Amino acid sequence: MNFAVAGLSYKTAPLDVREKAYIPESAVGECLQRLIDRDIIESGILLSTCNRTELYAVTSSPDGDRLRESFGLWPHQLAFDSWRRFAYQLSGDAAMAHLFRVAAGLDSMVLGEGQILGQIKQAFEHAQQVAKLDPSLHVALRGAIRAGKRVRHETELGRNAVSVSHAAVAQARNMFGGLHGRGVLLVGAGPMSEVALRLLRDQGIGETFVTSRTVERAERVALPLGARAIAWDEIDAAADAVDILLSSSSAPSYLFDVSDVQRMQNLRRLRPLLVLDIAVPRDVDPAVAQLPGVHLFNIDDLRDAADANLEGRRDAIPAAERIVAEELDRTRAALQAGAAAPTVTALLRRTQRIRDQALARHLGRVPATETRHREAMQRLAADLTARFLDGPLRLLRSSDDPMVDEAVIRDAFDLGPEADADA
Repeated sequence: MNFAVAGLSYKTAPLDVREKAYIPESAVGECLQRLIDRDIIESGILLSTCNRTELYAVTSSPDGDRLRESFGLWPHQLAFDSWRRFAYQLSGDAAMAHLFRVAAGLDSMVLGEGQILGQIKQAFEHAQQVAKLDPSLHVALRGAIRAGKRVRHETELGRNAVSVSHAAVAQARNMFGGLHGRGVLLVGAGPMSEVALRLLRDQGIGETFVTSRTVERAERVALPLGARAIAWDEIDAAADAVDILLSSSSAPSYLFDVSDVQRMQNLRRLRPLLVLDIAVPRDVDPAVAQLPGVHLFNIDDLRDAADANLEGRRDAIPAAERIVAEELDRTRAALQAGAAAPTVTALLRRTQRIRDQALARHLGRVPATETRHREAMQRLAADLTARFLDGPLRLLRSSDDPMVDEAVIRDAFDLGPEADADA
């Protein structure tokens, strides 16, 4: 399998670049199909989140050299020069190791955050809807998801999982010195809003409002947690009760410009307002930070809160890294076994056919009435065949260089194209 990844993340690109590279969920399928149709990839998944946009793919070229250059075919707003400046490309084992670390939360801005695993699963499902995934990519993705699940269930990193929402709530607590009785407006009804609302509720917040594209979507998050769903045009009416605005929508452009927030501030009599914009692309115009009384933080500004949380979690990293290494080894073995499968099958069938032909000749000389004699000959033939095949099959299934060993086995046992046809 020629496995490669091309993309950018919070480690290589600032927020204003990542939001231009963001690919909405509705465009993912069309993008993958275009790359497949143009023979740039054979199979792949596209992962686009607040902290990364990455394409994991099986390619026809050994180093996936066309992958990084294919960004011009992706539905984005980022100039190609900027992409080339901030993007990276990995191939082979390095690409697979990167995928596993991402799934385990070890490459996240908030170490160990659990949302990335769900995002990989979702990307996996989208890719399967577009076209049949290459079997080797399917094995690699399953292995990465398995590693992520194990980290979540078997380590302290997973048991004490945090997210960007945790960092946002920590920032709010730091600013106000406590959140008891503080009013909150949540914009967006996705998983991040739901997590944030649960965390805020644990801090004893006051009146809480949730708004989204429709009131029905807002109600799905608000009602189970004792919040109030409101329509977009009701925000001004609720403004005076709000101290914290947390926005995490999937809108393609700003939802709040300077005039929107200025109007809220006037209704609030210019009291301090904390605006936490954890959306990518951003929901709030950065110029809002210049308004009197407004404290604006975007997703990259929350790194300090995330890093402070990291201090108590460093001890869990080695255990998570061990799980990733174990699952990588397990997946490599599965891929090697899969690569050798045609040769294994051809060798088995060729040997069994020779055995059966020889056995038939010898059994023809033994009267049918000598049942015990005939059964003993059949058991002996089966046992000798199994013992004979044990070494070659173990070599093929555990080889460090399966291509070389397959070639040796095929030459030694004369497994030409006709053997594959038989298989």
